[in-house]
Amino acid sequence: MSNSDQQEGSGGYKPWWAVDKEAWRERFAIVYKLGSISQNRDKPLPPWTEKDVQEFINTDPEYGHQLKLIRQAAKAAALGGVLGGFTSAAICYRYSRSSHGAILGFVAGAAVGWALTEEGANLALGLYKYNSNMDANLKFLQWWQKKSEG
Repeated sequence: MSNSDQQEGSGGYKPWWAVDKEAWRERFAIVYKLGSISQNRDKPLPPWTEKDVQEFINTDPEYGHQLKLIRQAAKAAALGGVLGGFTSAAICYRYSRSSHGAILGFVAGAAVGWALTEEGANLALGLYKYNSNMDANLKFLQWWQKKSEG
């Protein structure tokens, strides 16, 4: 072992993912922020209703509108996934007459339908302008935590 290898610490070998932990923390900061809401809690956050979400949308001028657009895009993507899945399943069943082919067609069609509709909704609603859509969800969760804890 060379002298420089011994100075690096125990073993001298570091896997590629452990080289710069601060860079990983910065890249996945949203995961740590979401974890801060759910960790160290005796009981989970209570469920929220559409009325609560609408109240947040009306009270927060910066993230409220963004959350509204995110929810619209999610509803459109879910509808696109369902339509894509059933359409692909019907086509696969019509031509193959096998149930496992129709099931695989449903799964593939749902995935493609979801992805295409989500991208279309992101473009149509202008969600690409925002840096991170998770910020609006995080702000809502922080707001809901403050409101539910009183």
